[in-house]
Amino acid sequence: MPKEIKPDGDLRFEGFASFPNSAAFSGDSGMLEYAENIEINEGVITPRLGSAIAGNAGSAVEYACSAHGPSGDSILLWGANKRFNCQSGTFTNLNLAAKQKARGNGYADAITMETTDTDWVTGGYITERLVTAKDDRIRFTLYTGVAPYEPDDLRLVQGTYDPIQAIVPSMNSMLAFGKRSIYAVKAGMGRQAIIDRKPSREAFHETKKISGSEGLIAKDGWAENGGYIAFMDVDGIKMMKGDEFVEGSAPISYQIQNIIDLIDPAKIADITAVGLRGRLYFSLPLLGSYNKTCVLVMNTGNKGMFESLHVYPVSMDFLCLARKNGIVRLWGVNKANGTVHLLEEGSTDAGTAIQATIRTRNYFMQSHSDKKYDDCYLYLDTRGSASLDMNFISVNPDGKWTIDTFNGNLGTAVRRALANKKCMGGKLEIVVKSGNPAIFSLGVEGSLVGRSIFSSF
Repeated sequence: MPKEIKPDGDLRFEGFASFPNSAAFSGDSGMLEYAENIEINEGVITPRLGSAIAGNAGSAVEYACSAHGPSGDSILLWGANKRFNCQSGTFTNLNLAAKQKARGNGYADAITMETTDTDWVTGGYITERLVTAKDDRIRFTLYTGVAPYEPDDLRLVQGTYDPIQAIVPSMNSMLAFGKRSIYAVKAGMGRQAIIDRKPSREAFHETKKISGSEGLIAKDGWAENGGYIAFMDVDGIKMMKGDEFVEGSAPISYQIQNIIDLIDPAKIADITAVGLRGRLYFSLPLLGSYNKTCVLVMNTGNKGMFESLHVYPVSMDFLCLARKNGIVRLWGVNKANGTVHLLEEGSTDAGTAIQATIRTRNYFMQSHSDKKYDDCYLYLDTRGSASLDMNFISVNPDGKWTIDTFNGNLGTAVRRALANKKCMGGKLEIVVKSGNPAIFSLGVEGSLVGRSIFSSF
């Protein structure tokens, strides 16, 4: 008599909702409870790329942001008072004491600003005009790009005072984030539109309040990519598409609340975020076993957006985007020692092997009864030599066993290992200690009340 084959399809799990090999399964399959130092591309899991030390400022850094201009891209380092040239990898001294620690300082030669004003929080460029914000006021320069400011400032009023934390610019519009409010602003043309002394609608700024309860808790804690904007609110990461947002919506980071709960409250204002090539990166200062600033990666191309937590040998306190060899690259800066790191480079972290980990959610087999877990499998291509462990984690009774390990070059292969455990639920954990294997699928086989149940990713 043929055995019954039943997919897992468990709905009760919450965690890193990543979907390896997801094309063959429903939206409820293939979930990972935890993923560290990996990438998921088209359903295939691989260890993340490495990092390289690009330069050392020689002293601690208080703040860092990228600067862009025709003379090349660079990273400005407050505290160390240096400018790092991303192309040449060299430092030059630069007095940044008079400049506000905020995105938007880089203009033209990446050193000067259009204005001598230093008392502002955030800046951007809208229809050839420099836009800066302080308190609840947005200020616009002349179209010619020279000081002084036009007297066409815009004030955002929520009913109570809520200072602007960040400006997210577009072509002729912007989003303005306060700590508990979000506004969409369309820039008017100012006096340019009323030169004939006949005011028109184009002369005035248009403002629309999107939310009066959500906002930005860290002024650099927002990132934009692929039409999505992710931002760090007081209760977690929230997402909006363009200026579309449902006020009162729950944070999407509820899926990884165990990670969010580890953010150091004393450093939450230091969170930075950037977006690049379909991914959003957040630097999170984590307590607990991490005790460093790690990088949370969200992949907008996956069904489950939370892809991995990237843990480097040192804290990546500031994240920046800047060009090298004409290509926009991801950079990280360590505050304590002033090192600048080129991320997503090479196969090691400056010579340190990258250890990648994935752990599935429980295989409950749609039943809370005891199951007999027989064997586990892993379908992969080692793509050269790799060192890897397969662990089985049982639930009720709780335990963890290494059921398979290998070091070598297997090519494309299926590894099978006996679990031989009787428990209510089971998880698989794969730890890649070295190498760069591609993992296509993994799963378990078990039995319940005389039935055979097959469950796979």
